[in-house]
Amino acid sequence: MGRLLKQKWLLLKINHKRSEMVSMGVNLGLCAEETIKCSQQLDQLLNDYEKCTNNGGSEPVHESSSELGQYIKSLLKRTAS
Repeated sequence: MGRLLKQKWLLLKINHKRSEMVSMGVNLGLCAEETIKCSQQLDQLLNDYEKCTNNGGSEPVHESSSELGQYIKSLLKRTAS
């Protein structure tokens, strides 16, 4: 997977995770275990994005291109409905 594709994919995941975290914070509270776990996942995605942009993509991103395809399909299904 190319560096620019990784960056765009990570941005999609970051935006999705951020929305998920805000929703959890509103519904469950900011101190709820689920909200905190989601926040930590968002932090990891942000760290991955920073590594990808600062190191020219030399750091491996843990997801495979098939997972990227599945993620894009799920986003398309959500936007179609």
